[in-house]
Amino acid sequence: MLRLFAIILAGLLASAPAQAQSAGDAQIRQLRLQVRQSMQAARDAQQAAAKAQSEVSAAQAEKADIAASLDKAESARGALASRVRALQAERKQLEARVAKLEADLAAERDAGQQTRAKLDAQTRARARAEADGARQGAALRTCRVHNGELAGAADDLLHAYEAKGIFSVLGEAEPFTGIGRVRLENLIETYRDKVDAAREPAGGPADPS
Repeated sequence: MLRLFAIILAGLLASAPAQAQSAGDAQIRQLRLQVRQSMQAARDAQQAAAKAQSEVSAAQAEKADIAASLDKAESARGALASRVRALQAERKQLEARVAKLEADLAAERDAGQQTRAKLDAQTRARARAEADGARQGAALRTCRVHNGELAGAADDLLHAYEAKGIFSVLGEAEPFTGIGRVRLENLIETYRDKVDAAREPAGGPADPS
């Protein structure tokens, strides 16, 4: 465009007559001014167009960056949603596991209480049995003492009667037959056997306690 204005200006200058040079100087200056203004306007327009093109390019690049950022954000949102779903499923599994553990713990606690109650009952029963055994042992020892005392008293009584001379008295009462003496000896032997049978053996049974 600038070149075109220069050609037009040169043509005008070449065709102007010599006598009109003074009058045409003003026109030439006016044309030059117009040409300069046109050239400046053209340069301004080119600069504005270049600037606009640069801004368009920058806007397109920014748009592309924004689109890429949106794509990344959408991808991240999808990944986050998947992670949230996975965490929710894991939470449900953990809640189910905790519920099962609590149920197992409650069952074990009940079983422990039942076992403790059984052990307490067994302990009380054992204590009663030990107390009964102690009482029975004491009673058995007392019976042994009494048995020994009774056996000793019976022996003493038999020996006393023998020493008293019952045999001789009865023998004198029946000097010919001696039936009373034989009967008394048999009676003494019978009672001695009963005393020996009732006597506690030397070893004796073990105490229940």
